[in-house]
Amino acid sequence: MQKLIDDGNKETPSTAPVQIDEYLYKDKKAYLAIAQCCDFFNLLYDENCKEICAPTGGFTGSGDGKCPDFEKEAKLIRTIWKEKNE
Repeated sequence: MQKLIDDGNKETPSTAPVQIDEYLYKDKKAYLAIAQCCDFFNLLYDENCKEICAPTGGFTGSGDGKCPDFEKEAKLIRTIWKEKNE
């Protein structure tokens, strides 16, 4: 996850997420990277940082449709990182 943040911060403008939350999804840890703007997908990654889907975000707010059960099935464990407002 740190590499995801660092790589995003190298972009101009930054594409780094503003928050990363840890979830339990389908009996496994997963990490939701919250994008900087509502029009971007909020990407969900497995514990190996492999992209699973985008359960929310995008123009419709409904994500990419690849994990429609996320909001119902996922359980928030904790926020593991949040951008500091300077």
